[in-house]
Amino acid sequence: MSERPADPSADWRRQRRRRGSQGEVSSGEADSQEVEADGEPEGSRTLFSFLEPGLDLIGSFGAPIVIAGIFALIVGIVLAAFVPALRLYGFIVTGVGVVLLAVMALIYLSSVLSAFISRTGRYGVNSLIMLAAFLGIVVVLNFITFSNNARIDTTANQQFSLANSTRNLLRDLEEPVRAVAFFREDIPYLNEEQLIRRVKVEDTLSEFSNRSSMFSYELVDPDISPETARNLGVTVLESIAIQGQESKVVDIVHPTDQFYTELEQDLYTSILVATGQEQRKVYFLSGHGEKSLNGSGGDGYASIKRGLQRDNYRPETLRWNAADEEISVPDDAALLVIAGPSGELPEAHVKALDNYLLGRNADGTNRREGGRIVFLAEPDTPESFKTFLFAWGVVVDEGYILDRERSVPGNPQTLRVGAYNPGAPPEIVFPRGTSLNVSFMPGTTPVRAIDDGSGARIPIPLAITSADSFLIDDVERTAPVTSGEEPDPTGVFSPAVYVQGVGPINSPAPTSQPADYEVSGMVVFGDSDFITNSFVERGSNAALFLNTANYLMGDFSLVSIRDRQYIFREFNLDKNQFNFVRFSSWFFLPGLMGLLAALVWWLRR
Repeated sequence: MSERPADPSADWRRQRRRRGSQGEVSSGEADSQEVEADGEPEGSRTLFSFLEPGLDLIGSFGAPIVIAGIFALIVGIVLAAFVPALRLYGFIVTGVGVVLLAVMALIYLSSVLSAFISRTGRYGVNSLIMLAAFLGIVVVLNFITFSNNARIDTTANQQFSLANSTRNLLRDLEEPVRAVAFFREDIPYLNEEQLIRRVKVEDTLSEFSNRSSMFSYELVDPDISPETARNLGVTVLESIAIQGQESKVVDIVHPTDQFYTELEQDLYTSILVATGQEQRKVYFLSGHGEKSLNGSGGDGYASIKRGLQRDNYRPETLRWNAADEEISVPDDAALLVIAGPSGELPEAHVKALDNYLLGRNADGTNRREGGRIVFLAEPDTPESFKTFLFAWGVVVDEGYILDRERSVPGNPQTLRVGAYNPGAPPEIVFPRGTSLNVSFMPGTTPVRAIDDGSGARIPIPLAITSADSFLIDDVERTAPVTSGEEPDPTGVFSPAVYVQGVGPINSPAPTSQPADYEVSGMVVFGDSDFITNSFVERGSNAALFLNTANYLMGDFSLVSIRDRQYIFREFNLDKNQFNFVRFSSWFFLPGLMGLLAALVWWLRR
């Protein structure tokens, strides 16, 4: 039996009905009445008596107003919590709902109080308090776990875990690092390999981001945001730009193979480069009459050295003496430059260079990375160096190129290089989607790659001359011989060539994906003067060399991290097993809850 309030007259609506039931009082009696039953004089009419008709009218629409207040409260909270753009309107709608419910609570104050004071009301209040306590505990636990989370890799080969060195690097980051991966957004139209690469890149970047608050990433479609790709110097789809937010240094990660198997170590290296913690080393060979890296004269390389330093490389001189027998290219060499040698190459030095390109150390062990060489030739390059280059599939001809269409007017010995090969690596000759300007190469000898048909190498000319070109064997002669018994050879020549190969010429083609240390890269220029202090600022001379260095060192890693192969595990079921799993997941839990509810009812009936 529900409890009633001690004083029914507290509800103004009940008081009004009670007065009505006692009969009408004549106006004369009302005027003559001066005192109440307790003998106190009756005061003037209260403000509430004026509001009574309006409250009575509002109370007659109690149910619709309560429903509207609850609806406004729910809608307002949803807008304020989940739609930032409509947050102000959410607060307004929430306020309207609160006002409507408050007005109805005041009108039916005695009923509301009765609902809370009665036995049923006390049970309801107790339930609300318990529910609020439960929700409060859940909120506190979520807040604690959100700021103190741990991730566990349950795969057999820990394929979603980063190496310890990577975790340490991310933990010790001292400046924010931003990664921008350039992938197309039209996922339904990507082939299977592209989808696998995209998923792997996104998963790896997400793991990096989860390990450090200093690392952030985003995926950008270069077709939608070409300006972003252009500003970061990205010209190849599916590349990743790593940028130090304070140093502003950008390093580009390119796919090393169809499944991006070296992604973690490439990202590790790029973070080191972008944050200035470590630099790739460029060695300039010395000891055979090469041009000086530190030379400040007209034929020195001091200017190009500064250009390499601006690109965050560390150029150093590597001196080999003719008497040295046990020599090798340092393990940390990302690139070896051989610039215009004038002396002969000893046999021990040939062996060291061969080992470097074969991916071997002096003791016969495998290097972490394959060899990368930039060779700057001259018309009078020594035969021992020509023999070394020939063994690796590049021929350096005698003489220099005279191009009657493109040589500098008045100085035919200086070749204007502007016809770049569209099939060449775009990072070298078409940076940021536009072709390099003209480069000037004085006394350029033609170079060409040998295609032995084995498939073990990929020769690509970087630029070509016009068909009105001559090969003149005398560097002092500026007029071509076009008639007679021995005219100068004519044709289209190449002043620079790129060769990627596995082993020297006539090596068998690989039958499977070669290891990193087995793949070598070599760019041979027919001139060593175009990057000297006298010529480096002319045209695109500096850009051509620096782009070449960037391209060759683009996939050189400063650390070796073994990739974890993705293992696909299927849950194979026959038809009966599949039906059991499906129907048990549908009915087991609901059925169990139903049985428990029936048990509770039986015990409390």
